[in-house]
Amino acid sequence: MRKRTGTRARLLAGAVGAFGSVAMLPSTVNAAESGRQIEEVIVTAERKEASIQDTSISISAFTGEFIEDFGIRNQEDLQNYIPATTFQPYDATVRGVGRNFRALGGDPGVATYQNGIYSEDLLTATAQSFFDVERVEVLRGPQGTLYGRNAVGGAINILYKEPTDEFEAIVKTLFGNQGTQEYMGAISGPLIQDQLSTRITFTHRERDGWIDDIAPTGEDFDSLEDENIAVQFRWTPFESVEVNLRRNWMDNDRVFGGANGGPLMVLSEKGQSQRDTSELVPGYRFITTGQTANRLARDFHDTSRPVLQFTDPVTGAVRNAQALRAGIDHYGANPGVIAAPNLNGFQNAAASLTGFNRTSAADAAAYNDCLVGSGTIRGDDLCAASNGFNWESFKQRGTQFNITWDATDNIQLKYLYGNNTLAYQRITDDDNTGSLFHDRQFYVNHEADYESHELQAFVDITDSISFTSGIFFYDATIDQRGDFYSSLQEAKYRDAYNDRTSFAPLGGISASTLAFGTRPMVNLYSAKNSCNVATPAPSCARNFAVNNLTNNNNLQTSRWYGDPGTDPNLSVTHGPNTVASDLLYHTQTKRDAFAAYTQGVWDINEVFTLTLGLRYAEDEVIAEENLWRYSETGALNAVGNPGFLGLFGGLAAVNITNGGLIANPDGTFTPTPAATNGGIPFALSVYRPFERKDKEWTWRANLDWNITDDAMMYFSATSGYRSGGFALVYFSRTPTYEPEELISYEIGYKTQWLDNALQVNGSFYLYDYESIHSFASEVSEIGGVTTSVLAAPGAEISGIEAEVIWLATDNLSFGGNFSYTPSKYTKSFFLSDPSESDIPPSLFPNFEALTQDIKGNQLLQVPELKFVGYGAYRFDLAGGSSLEFTGTYSWTDKMYFTPFESDVAKADSFGRLDARANWRSEDDAWLVSGFINNITDEVGILFVGRNGEGAQFRTGVQTTQARTFGVEVQYTFSGK
Repeated sequence: MRKRTGTRARLLAGAVGAFGSVAMLPSTVNAAESGRQIEEVIVTAERKEASIQDTSISISAFTGEFIEDFGIRNQEDLQNYIPATTFQPYDATVRGVGRNFRALGGDPGVATYQNGIYSEDLLTATAQSFFDVERVEVLRGPQGTLYGRNAVGGAINILYKEPTDEFEAIVKTLFGNQGTQEYMGAISGPLIQDQLSTRITFTHRERDGWIDDIAPTGEDFDSLEDENIAVQFRWTPFESVEVNLRRNWMDNDRVFGGANGGPLMVLSEKGQSQRDTSELVPGYRFITTGQTANRLARDFHDTSRPVLQFTDPVTGAVRNAQALRAGIDHYGANPGVIAAPNLNGFQNAAASLTGFNRTSAADAAAYNDCLVGSGTIRGDDLCAASNGFNWESFKQRGTQFNITWDATDNIQLKYLYGNNTLAYQRITDDDNTGSLFHDRQFYVNHEADYESHELQAFVDITDSISFTSGIFFYDATIDQRGDFYSSLQEAKYRDAYNDRTSFAPLGGISASTLAFGTRPMVNLYSAKNSCNVATPAPSCARNFAVNNLTNNNNLQTSRWYGDPGTDPNLSVTHGPNTVASDLLYHTQTKRDAFAAYTQGVWDINEVFTLTLGLRYAEDEVIAEENLWRYSETGALNAVGNPGFLGLFGGLAAVNITNGGLIANPDGTFTPTPAATNGGIPFALSVYRPFERKDKEWTWRANLDWNITDDAMMYFSATSGYRSGGFALVYFSRTPTYEPEELISYEIGYKTQWLDNALQVNGSFYLYDYESIHSFASEVSEIGGVTTSVLAAPGAEISGIEAEVIWLATDNLSFGGNFSYTPSKYTKSFFLSDPSESDIPPSLFPNFEALTQDIKGNQLLQVPELKFVGYGAYRFDLAGGSSLEFTGTYSWTDKMYFTPFESDVAKADSFGRLDARANWRSEDDAWLVSGFINNITDEVGILFVGRNGEGAQFRTGVQTTQARTFGVEVQYTFSGK
């Protein structure tokens, strides 16, 4: 390795990291005596330019040339080339550290940067495509000093091509299968020679959906239609000052293809590889075998229905059970058991595909044929179902601005400003069916405004000592609103509940009036406006949350008067005026962050360099959540015994009186769409405000050992930190969680061989990981089960990474990398899994005692093994043109998406094979490429989402893309 000398090299020497592994097949140069050599790659991983081989950090760098040669078009393509890294639809995980959940109130575990400026959303950065990108850098491991904010797992920096001093223009088109059309272009050049230059980039991309919709009402899923325009300016008013400004406008509108928290394709229901098309309502009841006399008794044995066996996880007893009957059996379990779940009137849409409470054998077979299988999955097999409303749209506007001033020969100052605004909307079919008799859609809009300011100073104290220091300010405001509604405008949710019950001893009062009086129906903001005041309304109730932060009056209820679409507070702001909503929410966060950091580099001698860094960070978050929903009550009391509906004859009698159940002459009963299983419908409004402040120090220590000019090793210890937050939207019983902390110990090496025709790099690392943010489930005190973020106390991640680049001949090149990342939870941590179909909460509601210890289990979203191999061969043609063939094979090991190592939540291993041919004209003006990506059409699972009993324990998945092929044509005009 070359000794880092000179001002700039010393400034860069100790910034971040501990290893440089080049995840790219770089461009090459011809050496007169020794043939081709691997060209030096310059990166900004240390916040300034430096050679990647002289940068002590685990980094994968992809130049624009490599992206072009291998046809990398999106984050899914990119992840195949990065060791120990996976991308989910909206997030990234590096070496097992990322974000295990997608909810407002938390932060990502891998930081995203555009031109060195922090962005909270990976989606807005990578959705702009990789056209006209200068370089993508992926930093692996905690970035404890310079990239400190939420870089506990690593950082991704996307750097765009800058304006040029000479005129150039690029036009590119792409046509492929799935109706793919892409049009891209860039124009760059000076406005004032040697002072002001500009660059304008545009892209337009469109593609048909590639996942079949088996319902007749919708288009195929996961289409693409987006446009992006970016304008850049570079101004050098003085030799010592450079000003850069980039502004982009991106619009995206497409048929939604699913994402974290909203999987599109179904893997299983109730633990089986088939949809539940027979049971109208979720849940089970224990039966007494042979008890066929009293049909209304909860233990009635219906000989026409299947009998299932469940094992009590505490006693080991095996008991017989059957599905709950709509309108007859209340949700819950044995009398005397606390916290029987309330499933809020949920019905199973898959049981109403042909008619209400009727699914034909043909419809059931069509939906079962559409399930995603386990093992090898082919792209041609993928399908899903919806009512035709799946849609996604986002509008993003971004600004990156920086000023660099070389104040003296030894001092450089830099100011960076960033602003990113996002308006996101989507509609998802929540029940994953196209039923025309029962339907639940989910609409969400998300508005965000992120702003950052950073001031950096690079100072040479002496020829051997330098410092990089800075201060960072960050402000983020996010509003998110959600609406669950029926596109069929179902009367159960649209209309007022017509309660005809009567209790004579109290003057003929109805059950609804007895429970809720005659006050108007509450709406989304009733609890906030009526309860969060000096004199709360008499109907306000105590906060159900643990560790209440403000006051005890934040819950309000009323009778159910329906949602006919006339109350603006029963539709979310900036959203559609929906009818028949059953759940609304509105959450807000306001985050202010500050950090100060410094890092020093000391060239001890020609062999050793020491780097020490320190960062102080503060994060303050103010948040609130508002919830409104349809619910049911009265079938059970607080301890699981029959509730006040007993005064009116019980649940079945109330349903018969109010039209939810029809008593047939033969003694059987037929449910109607108005049937309830929880009791009397009512409306619930909840408001919860929160506030927290976190402070943390992180640090870094690194020693470089320059063994020879062609070999170096480093030894580092680095700490990482992710701030605490809130599990908003879920109305969690435990709404807040503490910061994550991680310490990384790493040894790495970088070597060059065969006169720099061969590079072999590697690293060994160990993570001590504490307070890991993990999704968990708890019983809610307002009914049902809520999702919380709880802190797993400890985990250990270790790993080996190796990378090779070899220029075998003048025309043949090879590259590849390998990662082995074993991980495990190291401390006992007991979690309940309400999505475990073998232990349904309707039978075993005291599930907080039915927990599993995750100690020893593998961490989430980290493949233990991952590798890629790629190569290129160039033919020199007559006339000076060339033809190059490239090929890539990547393989990703299995991953888990819950901490229980459950096969139901496992993504199986998968491989991908790509091939490409590039023809270049003699002057490099023309580039014509043909490609086939995913030749074998094998798709992998990117995300697994599990549901509880209310959704039939449905497991959904998102996958990588099926086989694609096409042709690209690019022309570059240069004014040189």
